[in-house]
Amino acid sequence: MKKYYFISAITFTAIVLVCFIHVHSQNMPSAFSTVSIKNFTPRIWAEDFSLYMITSEQEILLIATPYQTILSTKNNNNRHAVLIKAGKNKDYAQLPLNKDIKDTRLLQLTHPLVQSYAKKIKASSNIVNEVEQLIYTTIETKTEGIPIIPAPVILETKKGDCTEHAVAAIALLRTLKIPARAVVGMIAAREYAGRKNVFVFHMWAEAYYNNAWILVDATRPGAKKPNLYIALTYHSLETEMPLEFLEAMAAIQNLTVTYLSE
Repeated sequence: MKKYYFISAITFTAIVLVCFIHVHSQNMPSAFSTVSIKNFTPRIWAEDFSLYMITSEQEILLIATPYQTILSTKNNNNRHAVLIKAGKNKDYAQLPLNKDIKDTRLLQLTHPLVQSYAKKIKASSNIVNEVEQLIYTTIETKTEGIPIIPAPVILETKKGDCTEHAVAAIALLRTLKIPARAVVGMIAAREYAGRKNVFVFHMWAEAYYNNAWILVDATRPGAKKPNLYIALTYHSLETEMPLEFLEAMAAIQNLTVTYLSE
C-alpha cells in the first residue's frame, strides 16, 4: 500500500510538471531538469567507471542496465539510497525481448519516410554508428521541450531534443531488424543552463548488435563515456507519457547525486 501512494504522488507531480512546461513554451526549466553532483571531481570526465550514491526522501526505483550496476540499496529513516556503478556492466546477461523489435505508435516502422531513411544506411562494420550519425545530422534544429513526437514527424520537421534523437534512432534500428530500446535518465554535463557540473534529464537508446548491447546516443554520435549516464527507467515508446516516463521526470526533482571514488 505504501508503494501505491508513492507512485500516485509522484505521477501527479509529474503531470503538473508536464502541464507547467507545456504552458511555458515547452522548455524544461533547469531547476526541474538538473541535479548537482555533490563531491564533484574532474576525474569523472576521464574515468571509465564511476560510483554514485543516489538518495531521496522518496523510494528510488533504478534499473540495472548493460551500462549500470546496482551495488546496494538502503532505506533508513525515510531516506532511500542506491549505490550504482556507472560504466560497462560485465555481468548483464539479458537478451533482447520481442518488444525490443516491435512497432509502436511513436516509431511507425512501415511509414515511407522511416523506410526511406533506413535505406540510407549502408552495410558496414558498424551500422549503429551510421544510424547515430544520420539522425544527428538529420535533426538540424536542436530544441528542448516536450512532448515526444512520432519518428516520421521528426524526420520530416528535422527538429527535436534528446527524446526525438532517441525515437528516430530506434525507429531506424528496428526497421533494420536491430533490437533497440529507449532509456530515460540523466547525463553528466560540464555546464547546462548556467549550472556547472550537473546531471541533466536525458533520453538515449541501447541497441543489441553483434551479440552485445551498445549505448546509442544520437545527440553525441561516436565514442561514449558510459560512466556519465545514470539510467532511471526504460520508455515503452507506446505513448508519449507512459507512467514510467512521468515517474522518472518527477523523481529528478527529489534526487541527490554524490560522486564516490572507487
